[in-house]
Amino acid sequence: MMRNRSSRSALLLAAALLSPALVAAQKLDKEDKQFLDEIRPILPADEEKTYRGLKEKGDRLEFQKIFWARRDPDLATPDNEYQTTYLAARAEADRAYRVPAQAGSTTDCGRTFILLGKPDDVQREVTESPGVRPAETWTYRDRPGQTFAGGKAVIAFDPECRAPVGFTAQLDRVSAAKVVQPNINYRTGKDGRLTKLIDLLPKDTAARALFKQPRQDFPLAVQASYLKVSDGGTALLGLVRGEAASLAVAEGGGAKAVNVSIAASAMGADGKEAGWTEQTMKVPVGDDGAFVASFKLGLKPGKYTLTAGAVDVKGGKATLASTPVEVPDLNRVETAPDGSVQKVASAGSVFVVRGIEEIPGGSDPEHPFAAYELGRVRIIPAFAGVVRKAEQVEIFYQVYDLKLDPATGKADATAVVSILKDGKTPVAKAPPNPIDTEFAGSSVGPIPLAGYEPGKYVVQVRVTDKLAKKDLLQEAPLEVVP
Repeated sequence: MMRNRSSRSALLLAAALLSPALVAAQKLDKEDKQFLDEIRPILPADEEKTYRGLKEKGDRLEFQKIFWARRDPDLATPDNEYQTTYLAARAEADRAYRVPAQAGSTTDCGRTFILLGKPDDVQREVTESPGVRPAETWTYRDRPGQTFAGGKAVIAFDPECRAPVGFTAQLDRVSAAKVVQPNINYRTGKDGRLTKLIDLLPKDTAARALFKQPRQDFPLAVQASYLKVSDGGTALLGLVRGEAASLAVAEGGGAKAVNVSIAASAMGADGKEAGWTEQTMKVPVGDDGAFVASFKLGLKPGKYTLTAGAVDVKGGKATLASTPVEVPDLNRVETAPDGSVQKVASAGSVFVVRGIEEIPGGSDPEHPFAAYELGRVRIIPAFAGVVRKAEQVEIFYQVYDLKLDPATGKADATAVVSILKDGKTPVAKAPPNPIDTEFAGSSVGPIPLAGYEPGKYVVQVRVTDKLAKKDLLQEAPLEVVP
C-alpha cells in the first residue's frame, strides 16, 4: 500500500538570487537609480529586488555587469550585441511614444517596440482633437526567431499608449526570455559579497579541456529531469553515474569515495552553448562500484544536446556522456477570447528517490546531490529509477499554476500516484491527494519493495485540475533488481 506524505506545497526550487530582506542595504545614489531607469522596460521584479538589496556600491556595479552578461547572446565576442540593440531601441521608444509624465520606453507601446521590434502594420483611429495621440492597433506577423499563435499578434493601444488588461504579463514573459545565459546569476560568496562576473564565466579548467578534447577513460551515463524554479524558468536537474573501478578511490571509515569534477554543457540547435556548470565534489562509491553525482542547469525551453563529464581529480582520468534533451516550458500562458492572459497548469518530472533529507544547516554546493536541494530539503534520486528489492523508495512530484476559483482563491485538484508493471498492469495505487493551492509538491512513501518482483515498472502521476477540466500525466521508470 502506498501512502501520501504531507504535502510540500512550498517546495519550489529556489533561484540563486540574494535575499534583500536579510541585509541592510545602502540608499541608492543617483547613478544607481539612473541604471534602474535605463533598464526599466526589461527589468524583472526579482532582479530589481536583488539590486536594491545589495549593501555595497561595488556589488551594485558588479550587478550591472552580470545583468547585461545574462542577456549577451555571445559571450565570446567583446561586444554585447543585445545591450547595443536594446539601448538604441529604448532611445527610439522614448522619442516616439512619450506621453505626459511617462517616458516613452516605459509605456506599453514603448515596451512592445523594444521587445518585439517595429510592427508590420499600424492602424490609427481618426481623431479631431489636435495634439492628441490617436489610438492605434499594431499587427505583428511571424518572423525569424519570433512566432505568434495563429501566425500573428494584434495589439490595441489607447491614446495613452496603454494595452489591454493582462498584456503587461505577456511583455514580462517576452522580457524574461531575453535572459539567454541563465547560469550566470547573482550569487554571494562566504564573505556575503556578490560574486564577480569574471568568476561566473566558464574557465579553462580540466573539465573544460575535456570538452575540447573528449575522452572515454571509464563508463559514464547521464540523465535529466526538470522542475520549475521560483523565477518561472526551468531547471534541468542532471545525474551522472560513473564506474569507479579504474579511478583513484580513497578509503576511510569503511567507506569509499572519489574526488571528481562534475561538469555539464547544453548545446543549442544553433551550435552555441546555452548553459555550463562545473563543481568539484567528494562522491561516495556504492556497493555496485559506481558513483552518482548531480548537476543543475537553467535553460530556456527547447531542444539541446546535453553533455556531462567527470574528471578524476587525483588520477586524471576523464570521460564524457551525451544525450539529446528537450526542456519543457513550465511557465506557459494562453490568451482567452476576451484578451485576458491565463497560466497553463504543468507538472515537473517525477522522481523515484531513496529518501528526502532535511538540511537545516543550509545549502552545501559540494554535496553530490546539491542540485536536488529544494528549499530546506534534499531529495536523493535513484539513477534511472534502479533500486534493489531490499530497499524502499518514495515518489516525489510537483505541479504548478493550477487554476484558482475566483470566489475562494483555492485550486480544486487531485494527484494520484500509481505503479504499473511493464508500464501496463497496475500493481499499486496511492489514495488521491487533494490539492487546493496553485503550486504543490508532495511525495508518496516510503514504499518497501520487498513485495515487488524483480523487473521493470513505470511510476505514473496523474493530476486532475477540476476547475480547468484538464489532466496532467507524468511518468518515470522504476526497475527493481535482486
